[in-house]
Amino acid sequence: MVRIGDRVRVDDHLAVVRYIGNVDGYGDQIWLGLEWKDPKRGRHDGCVKGRRYFQTRHPTGGSLTKIENVQLPCDLLAEIKSRYIESDDGVQDQIDLAQTTKKIELVGMRKTATQQANIEKLVNIVLDNRSVGEAPPNDAPMFRQCKELNLYANLVYKWHTVKHMLKFFPKIQELNLRRNWMIDIDEDRELVMEEQTFGVAPFSETCTKLILSECDMKASSNIDAVLRRFPACVELVAFGNELAEFGLDAAQAARLTCLDLQGNPLRSLSAIKGIYANVRCLNVAKCEIRRIGDFSEAFPNLEFLNLRENLIAEWNSVNSLQKLNKLKNLLIDHRNFKLAPGINAFEVFIAKLPNLMDFNRFDVSEVERRSAEIRFLNNYFGIKDEELRNEHLHDIQRLVKIYGEPTVDATTKGLKVVKLRIEYGNRVETRNLPLAMNVQKVKDMAKKKQQILRFQLSRLFKIGNSQDIAIYLVMCENHKQHRIELDNPLRELGHYSPSEERDILVIEHKS
Repeated sequence: MVRIGDRVRVDDHLAVVRYIGNVDGYGDQIWLGLEWKDPKRGRHDGCVKGRRYFQTRHPTGGSLTKIENVQLPCDLLAEIKSRYIESDDGVQDQIDLAQTTKKIELVGMRKTATQQANIEKLVNIVLDNRSVGEAPPNDAPMFRQCKELNLYANLVYKWHTVKHMLKFFPKIQELNLRRNWMIDIDEDRELVMEEQTFGVAPFSETCTKLILSECDMKASSNIDAVLRRFPACVELVAFGNELAEFGLDAAQAARLTCLDLQGNPLRSLSAIKGIYANVRCLNVAKCEIRRIGDFSEAFPNLEFLNLRENLIAEWNSVNSLQKLNKLKNLLIDHRNFKLAPGINAFEVFIAKLPNLMDFNRFDVSEVERRSAEIRFLNNYFGIKDEELRNEHLHDIQRLVKIYGEPTVDATTKGLKVVKLRIEYGNRVETRNLPLAMNVQKVKDMAKKKQQILRFQLSRLFKIGNSQDIAIYLVMCENHKQHRIELDNPLRELGHYSPSEERDILVIEHKS
């Protein structure tokens, strides 16, 4: 039975039922007055030929359509049966059992009792893009082994419905309500009346991950009220909700470990209010953020930060990230940052953020870090652009304490050659190697007797043309050695920033 306020679907487009009844000129036929989620699909505001059937917020957000043309909501159990129980046409469904990772095929099952006995053992229930709009009937089975309930893009809109659904899922760990057009929790009259009578009770005491993305939740106070009813929730995903500000009660904020606010128009990280002491993962991609201030007090234990698809282009914002002492993984667009000649943004970010282990999905090795820091120091120490230099002054001073001041040649012209010890078997020689030379050229020089470049490694080591070789850079620092294979043939030696005093180039036969 369809009711006023129900969410319905017509050709994959969502609408709210605003009117149920007859339409002038069409006899006793039952029509529905719909207010579309996308108002461009409508034709009027609920008034047709002088008669007001309903009122929409947008002047062209409404339509009248026959009830048989509308996909109406149904209860959760009916959709589970439709999705997971084999129909009479012989189609096989597979059901996950909690006690095994194998699939059990329900073949030729005809008795309802047998069917329900198996759906009760479902561990993951996925009902995306279906018509769930109501809780199961009171005599429905309990899904005691279900850990995940995915209701992506269904017709749920009342929190009272969500509460009564979850009574059948006592061990649920993840609930996905993404793209369900929800009302504010304090506007749910059925829930308000029930809680006034019986008190506020948790919807679930086991659900640790809650997905409320694209649910039309424009106020963080509404999200806070929802979280109060999910006391075990530590992971909140709420992207695409048009939140201009986000803030939670201290108790709710303190228990979160992961917060996803992607696609909300926050415009600044200062729009996130409160202290999130246990949040280790924060996603604020595509939030129209232009600059970053100091937000380390709000996220003192942050390890992963996604800032992609924002408008950040100033190094002072990156300087603010340095205060996140535990930040290990960063995603950010860096095309628009101003750079000194001869260095790329990847190297500058690595040099400025000493704790990073992963930058834009690339692992940051010890070699990558050391190379980036030295190249950063060489390029910025003597730079004449005072404004650009001042943005990095703290990092320049920090790296000078580690590596010392670069030479004049290194800062004005760039270091052209480096004198390295080269080992091959028991032989050791010292030679000047051009930093612009790539790894493949070093290999070629070592393998080809006739090839003459700056010097001839082949004559030095007498390596035959048929022998395949590997080149390693042994980096010595703080009484430790790091052996790195130079396995990228197109990468220049200068990328590794070899030290004349500490490092050794080792050439070996490949086994």
